[in-house]
Amino acid sequence: MPETTYKIFHNRTAENIKFEIGRLRESALKSNNHSTQSDSLEFIETLLNEQILDFKAINPSKDQLATRADWHDFLINKTKLSFNECLLILLGINPIHAKRLDSDLFKTKLNDVTNMKKSLLNLIFFQRVENHLLRERFQSNSINKEEFIKWAMDYKYLRKIED
Repeated sequence: MPETTYKIFHNRTAENIKFEIGRLRESALKSNNHSTQSDSLEFIETLLNEQILDFKAINPSKDQLATRADWHDFLINKTKLSFNECLLILLGINPIHAKRLDSDLFKTKLNDVTNMKKSLLNLIFFQRVENHLLRERFQSNSINKEEFIKWAMDYKYLRKIED
């Protein structure tokens, strides 16, 4: 039986989110008032430290290989995924960090965004088109993995490779 693997359809998605999180990091480092920002600089640093997929790397680090394995394992081994796990998968971020995001992200409405300004990292994730499409299709925090994969492939967020 052929082995199925999944990859992010556009590497640019992961590159863009890495750039946005990097800008947030730079802004946090330049800010004199770190206490008003509820984002953990440590968490931002963690994400930027090989927790975002990079399939362009010729000689990926052990951390990058572990991120790729974790990301893929969520798509292979789980039957249900949380909304945040799905969002991170679409963005090319290691979904083991899903619990660090706002647990109500899936039900946040546009007029609730002012509450999100306390966490600019959550605001970045909220503003992504992937978040809005995912919320439109799956209005729950428990998502069937097979339905998610089919939807993500239809929308060209994931591609399936059979060896």
